[in-house]
Amino acid sequence: MASPVLPPSKRRRVTLACSLCRRRKSRCSGDHPCALCQELGADCQYPDSSTPSNLTVGRSYISQLEQRLQDIESSLQQLHNTPNEVRATLSNRGDHDTPANDSVSFVEEHQSVLLPSTLESHDATELGEIDISENSIDGMGAMKFTNEEDCGFFGPSSNIAFMRYISRAILQAKSGNELADVLTPTDQRHRGIVNVSKSRPPSPGPTPGRTNNLMRNTGVNIYALPSEERTWSLIQQYFLKTGQLLPFIHEPSFCKTYVQMKNERFRAVRRTWLGLLNIILAIAASLSAKDDIPVDKRIQESDIYYQRANGLCDRDSKRNASLEMVQYLLILGQYLQGTQKSVQAWTTHGLAISAAYQLGLHSPDANRGFSPLECEIRKRTWYGCILLDRTLSMTFGRPCTIPESYIKLDMPLNDIQMLGPNLEVEPCPQPDGAFFTAAIKLYAILYNVLDSCYGQNLGFEDPASLSSAISRVFDGQHQLDLWRLQLVPSLGFRIWDTPMNPEDVDKMDKDLIICHRFSIVLSVRYNNLRILLHRRHLESFLKTLGTSEDDSSSADKKLLRQMSLNSVESCVESAISIISIVHCITLSSSWRRELLGAWNYSLYYTFNAALVIFASLMIVSTSKDALYDTSIGIKIAMSQTQAVVGCGTFRLNILQIFFRPVDLNLIWT
Repeated sequence: MASPVLPPSKRRRVTLACSLCRRRKSRCSGDHPCALCQELGADCQYPDSSTPSNLTVGRSYISQLEQRLQDIESSLQQLHNTPNEVRATLSNRGDHDTPANDSVSFVEEHQSVLLPSTLESHDATELGEIDISENSIDGMGAMKFTNEEDCGFFGPSSNIAFMRYISRAILQAKSGNELADVLTPTDQRHRGIVNVSKSRPPSPGPTPGRTNNLMRNTGVNIYALPSEERTWSLIQQYFLKTGQLLPFIHEPSFCKTYVQMKNERFRAVRRTWLGLLNIILAIAASLSAKDDIPVDKRIQESDIYYQRANGLCDRDSKRNASLEMVQYLLILGQYLQGTQKSVQAWTTHGLAISAAYQLGLHSPDANRGFSPLECEIRKRTWYGCILLDRTLSMTFGRPCTIPESYIKLDMPLNDIQMLGPNLEVEPCPQPDGAFFTAAIKLYAILYNVLDSCYGQNLGFEDPASLSSAISRVFDGQHQLDLWRLQLVPSLGFRIWDTPMNPEDVDKMDKDLIICHRFSIVLSVRYNNLRILLHRRHLESFLKTLGTSEDDSSSADKKLLRQMSLNSVESCVESAISIISIVHCITLSSSWRRELLGAWNYSLYYTFNAALVIFASLMIVSTSKDALYDTSIGIKIAMSQTQAVVGCGTFRLNILQIFFRPVDLNLIWT
């Protein structure tokens, strides 16, 4: 009997195959080395036994996940040790926020630094690029410092255009020839065009400490803040001055947001809001006169806040539109007007208006869908755009971006509280609303003057007849008189249209400081607008200065001279009023020195007034008309203000140009 056939032996299963067999999907003997590796002469390697055999991903991917988890744990550990470690790190490497080398009193030793978890996913040490660009034209369009490559248009209403009339009149009076004989063909072809770029430091240049600090650093820590005490101080100073003159930010809500963000350690704070905070700190630091900080240190401090705000919002300002962004751009525009950044000031103005249009701030229908407070904030922000538009149009001599026909919103409400850290229980009339209304009405007249007397600064030659020019001035003066005599008194303010004396300042009551400040600011603006209205006739006198033109050749020319004389007298009266106001306030003591507005605006108005007095004195010194000499001379002599007398000394120095060869570029600079 045959023996039974034994079944073949089963393959011994192994728990783990070597790497080569796994890749080839071959049977592995499980030996070390396995049979296949011995046969092929390959290196037999087994994966880590701790790794599951049924994984569908590679070990490298698992390693990456483990590394990421370890990084997260390290970051969480750093959050618990934040304050001391970050401060030590910033101190050791020379923090970008503090001036290098010399210790500045306004920079606190302990700074609050916002960390990764506080601002979405941004790194706390993220650095923003430093803006060190400057132009040869200051931010108010008042003075040109250097001759460079790029050009910008500064039209008829600008101080630069007025200075051009004066410089040409000096050349004309010296040469005794017509203007066309004095100017080169290039000068005649490029009227209104001024170089604005800067390839070398202008004079005066930035302060050495600030320049060295900016040039040495490659960025600024955009998430750093000063100490809480300093931050609160600057916020309060802003709303006590700039916030009153431009009341479109709701102070109670802003302060509430800051407290909430601080209590939450600035978790998920918006970049735009943080940028708005920094630009408020910047403008408050630059305009405040309460601190004992020297001027150069104050400018240096404000520049630090500006660099942070610029790093936070510069990119988003070109991509996103929000109410906060419009407010940020408006305050940034105000800040840039106090710097030598004319190009940035104008560009920022355009961004603000574009964002406002995009949000529908100009539309009554769009605003109806918001609560009364939100509607008022949107309305005031839109009017802030309008005031900035009119201001830059006047100072830069460029067309207004917002036509008067686009303004359809009602005036600001007087019973909605915008200022004050705490809300009042019962609504009551607020002086900031009344001031804002008066300013808006005054700037509506400014628009009409720019339109009728300066052709909207378009740079076209005005072929208007003599009677038409006289009618425009009369109409503008009538509007100013109605505003001064009817609107302003009804709102509780006063306009100083005559020279101010120190005794007038001493009589002011501290309890009415807000009303006094509003009256002073409105007075300076009114007198400056009155100068702008009548300045065209002063310029016509400058055109004929030094020529052999017979003024009595026709009745029209006699009438023109008489009307021009009246307008020049109006210019001189308002110029003396401006200088006397600024002079008396700046020489006063304690709280009265805070009655003026922003220093750059006060300087602009004073400089413009000084140009008017200088031009008038220059005409008097070369005029053959005894009546004209007496009329204008008495107007100037009646003022006892030392600042006006100083203009006479300045005039004597300038008139020396008559007696030596003149370089036109010298007069410009």
